[in-house]
Amino acid sequence: MKIGNKKIIYSKGLAFYAELEGQRLAKELADGWQIESINWFGFYKMKPVPKENCQVTIDFYPGKKADIPEYLEIYEAAGWEEITRYRNRYFIFKGPKEIESVYTDEESFSTRIKREHTWVLLNSFIPFLIGLLAILILKNPLFTSFFGKHVALSFSVNAMVLFTLMFPLGCILAIVYYKSIYLKRSSYFKQPQKFAIKQRFKRDVVLSLTLGGVVGGIIGFVFGYFNLF
Repeated sequence: MKIGNKKIIYSKGLAFYAELEGQRLAKELADGWQIESINWFGFYKMKPVPKENCQVTIDFYPGKKADIPEYLEIYEAAGWEEITRYRNRYFIFKGPKEIESVYTDEESFSTRIKREHTWVLLNSFIPFLIGLLAILILKNPLFTSFFGKHVALSFSVNAMVLFTLMFPLGCILAIVYYKSIYLKRSSYFKQPQKFAIKQRFKRDVVLSLTLGGVVGGIIGFVFGYFNLF
């Protein structure tokens, strides 16, 4: 979607598809579009630039904010140039086609993946806590009386609250799924392009949503049966 001289495209997910998204952003750059920013909802804002034939890599940074300059120096020394970043955790770089990854061994890349998954899981508790707060508010007699007269609205609100409560579980299921499907991801630390070919976004969405739907249905039944709302 284009808005003025900008283009908006959706992200397939930096946490699980960094390699695939790197290839995608490299293709956009070859077409004259460079990522400018990433918003909270996972959309990329692209800006028009001269066409470039280069690599794009996406990295997760688990360290302290004060140490970011030192982290960037490692990439700059290797020949990479920062394009943009998201929440000082995800950094996107571009570089010549022949440039290599800054990761020198499988163990260090595996550690990076584990720290990323931990960060994603911890952040999933933000909507969970919001959901708990919503439950406390909805238990107020004023709200229970109101929603008792508006069944459709009550169902919608309860569904939204249940969705927020399931966020941590959803993240756990996603992490387990992707670790099971892509067992050898860390072994491609020097070959992100080859790993990107193995990633199947549409298949993963269908399977993970099916898994989540089954688990969500079970949890929903339990909540309804014991009248937890």
